[in-house]
Amino acid sequence: MEPNNTYLAVQAKKCPVFDGIGIESLSALFACLGVKRRRLAKGDALMRSGERADKIGILLSGALSVSAYDLEGRRTIIKRIGPAEIVAAAQSLSGVGMMSVDVEADEESDVLLVKADRIVSPCENACAFHSRLVRNIMRTLAVKTLELNRKIEILSHRSTQDRLMAYLRSVAQQKGTDEFDISFDRQQLADYLCVERSALSAEISRLSKLGLITSRKSHFTLRRTV
Repeated sequence: MEPNNTYLAVQAKKCPVFDGIGIESLSALFACLGVKRRRLAKGDALMRSGERADKIGILLSGALSVSAYDLEGRRTIIKRIGPAEIVAAAQSLSGVGMMSVDVEADEESDVLLVKADRIVSPCENACAFHSRLVRNIMRTLAVKTLELNRKIEILSHRSTQDRLMAYLRSVAQQKGTDEFDISFDRQQLADYLCVERSALSAEISRLSKLGLITSRKSHFTLRRTV
């Protein structure tokens, strides 16, 4: 049985895109926007390249990857989406028409889907919370632009070592500590950095032997000698 809007509002309240909107207002907003819920198993696609870009996803739980595939099927991870984040907002609100990327579940995930035109169209009831939602989405898109700029800076480095270290320093700065977990496994990290997994693993091993980093699976520590 599909949960009612009040239940979904409680689940969604932690999402920054709904910041400043109360539970009761959220429930009404969901009815206004015609929000749908989608549950995904690991590996399921939420959106595919070539599909109509007309929906915004809001991740309640789980993890999604935004990826691009070349003609040989090689994958590049553009962005990892965690709980409380939105996905496909730029594509859906820009009017490009079609998705140019794939959005896939990295684990079991629970997603809210909202039609983009329902967000940008004037609300019949002139809801104050509808206007607040639009402002929140604009702020969220600004943050995502900064994140994309950060990735462009990382990929501007030519070598695997420089890309890896630029990424690790960026995460350390973001988390405020030199010891941290990253959100990627080894293959996903290689896809994100646009390098071969074997080359990445060899570089991690080399840097570990030099005492510049320590790593165990997705847990890393940067040494101040770097």
